Amino acid sequence: MTAESLSPPARIAIVGAAVVIVLAGIRAAAPLLGPFLVAVFFAMITAPVMTWLTRRGVPPVLAAGTVVVALIGLLVGVLAFLGVAFTGFIRSLPQYQASLEGQAAGLADYGIDPGTFTVWDYIDQGYVIQQVAGLARQVGSITFDIFIVFVGIGFLLLEAPRLTAALARRLGPENSLYRHFSQSGRILIDYVVVRTKVNLITGVGTGLFLTLLGVDFAVLWGFVAFVLSYVPYIGLVAAAIPPTLLAFIEYGPAGAVAVIAAVALIDAAAENLVLPRMAGRELNLSPFVVLFSVILWGLVLGAVGVFLAIPLTIAVKLFLESWEETRWIGEMMGNGGRRE
Repeated sequence: MTAESLSPPARIAIVGAAVVIVLAGIRAAAPLLGPFLVAVFFAMITAPVMTWLTRRGVPPVLAAGTVVVALIGLLVGVLAFLGVAFTGFIRSLPQYQASLEGQAAGLADYGIDPGTFTVWDYIDQGYVIQQVAGLARQVGSITFDIFIVFVGIGFLLLEAPRLTAALARRLGPENSLYRHFSQSGRILIDYVVVRTKVNLITGVGTGLFLTLLGVDFAVLWGFVAFVLSYVPYIGLVAAAIPPTLLAFIEYGPAGAVAVIAAVALIDAAAENLVLPRMAGRELNLSPFVVLFSVILWGLVLGAVGVFLAIPLTIAVKLFLESWEETRWIGEMMGNGGRRE
């Protein structure tokens, strides 16, 4: 029996089953694939720096080492900032607990009778401590994964020219799959640049508003908004929760509503006005595809999948557009935008 002899529904069912099997295999291999995909992502976006250094006479090994050391320095700096900021926040928690219970009691002014309600009665502090302890136990595993990522970045940067040349010889420079592969690095870099610019607007705007409002740790929450905005739609919502609670503690319901409204306006302006003007046609994915990809890759790969959802979806889109039979699926994943 050949593929042509199968009815269209049968072929769709077979392809769907194959996709499910592949995704199940990826999920089972997520502990191994996660660090590898992160290494590939950073190797692709830092490849131009590697090329720039080698063209100026820097030996490839030294150039790759320089890129890796720079990434390590960036990571250490971010972790140091977060460590100092979160330490100050945790030390302030007892003060916030008393203020929060006072604000909850003040809800009677808005027609809400809290009675004997105390917020902390509904928070299982034992569960929170258990989760923190579990995270601390995973530090060793996380450290090992980070080590694997940086080693992988170094080797991928060194091997990239050879791998590209081998693919060119095997597929041919005119092959659509090779052309899409060679374009993927540029498209990924475009995505990172555009997404970072938009996130800067979101993070700086959120931080400035919280500073003007007088919310504690405004710089921290602005930075968290910047980082989590790499997760479309969902990330900024999660980033807005802590400053909203702090605004409620410090200024009551009016402060919380002000934060929610400001973050929503900043996000709407960044995502609907700034992003479409910056993004090229290749980066314009359907909003449904974006949201679905975040959920899908998050279920398959966990936290790595959430942050790499858009790059992975762009890769899938380019892969589908490499063949005439599947090109229509890749085109449907876009939103019909054109490069300006």
